[in-house]
Amino acid sequence: MRTGKMEDTIDHLSFSHDGKKLLFDRCRNNKCQIQVYDLDTGELGAYKSPPDEQWTMARYSYDGTRIVFSTIPVRGGYLDLSEMQIAVMNPDGGNMRRITTGPGAKIHPTFSHSGTKILYARAGYTRERGRTPAADFDAWEVNLATGKERRLTHYKFFSMSYLTYFPDDKRFLCWGVAPASLPGVPENDRDEYERRIEGWRYGANNIYALREGMTEDEPPYVIVGDEYGRDSQRPLLSKDGNRLVFESQAAFYLYSPEGNHRRIGTGGSIDSAAISPDGEYLGYTSLVVVNIKRIKDGSHQIELFLSIATTIENWDSVHRSSTRRSRMIPDEPSRVFR
Repeated sequence: MRTGKMEDTIDHLSFSHDGKKLLFDRCRNNKCQIQVYDLDTGELGAYKSPPDEQWTMARYSYDGTRIVFSTIPVRGGYLDLSEMQIAVMNPDGGNMRRITTGPGAKIHPTFSHSGTKILYARAGYTRERGRTPAADFDAWEVNLATGKERRLTHYKFFSMSYLTYFPDDKRFLCWGVAPASLPGVPENDRDEYERRIEGWRYGANNIYALREGMTEDEPPYVIVGDEYGRDSQRPLLSKDGNRLVFESQAAFYLYSPEGNHRRIGTGGSIDSAAISPDGEYLGYTSLVVVNIKRIKDGSHQIELFLSIATTIENWDSVHRSSTRRSRMIPDEPSRVFR
């Protein structure tokens, strides 16, 4: 993956443990870093990575004492996804340590509720360049005390993200796309694979509920019904496991076990989304803006804009006519954590 000049954008949004801060990736002026925005004070901070690394996809632990993220080596102007690792650090940037080893792209890490394990997606193969630099993803977890890593699933998803533990720290949610390995189908039997995958509910984008100890021939469980399953994505689970929000066809819904999913509102073109741990707020990013809504009624709480948004045509008239509360995210952080 070539590093190059980028516009000012935000991605990989997440809330802090208390819902008062936002973590996100920001790429500005050809520099990408993890930043943290205080929703109360408007202060912007940033985590400074070494010059030969890019840090990404950060999330707080449920008690707020640590942050987990992915590290990517930068070599000769390229991001070396094959040597990505998972790391943890304190919120002030101290005590940073890598907790995984070995090759393979490792993405979307998240803490268990107990704080003893990290769940993440790991690719089965990577390429130096191309539109699909990594694929064949499965869920893995690493024990923070022992450093032991273990593979939890065997589906080889083309893409995988939004992994989250349920409160028991054994079951978890994820978004998976096009599994290459189907239960009960030998890997070398492509005819049977093609026959089974055609029209099969697991062949498209789906939200899956998985668990520890799943065998290689056990099918994953699709948690959203067929009327949404073909385009359901971005599962967001509250800390207590009682609220699940997901996106389908550019709209967000509050999940109902009976299938009466309540529409929260339209999201439009979404880059990333997050739920506050208490399940009260939904946040989502779209290039130059972060929107935060109250989940129970879909009401807008605040819009956070990057300054580049002011260059959009008709910005003044549209922004001034809006009744929504808004704020500009600073161009530069006032505090840098090293």
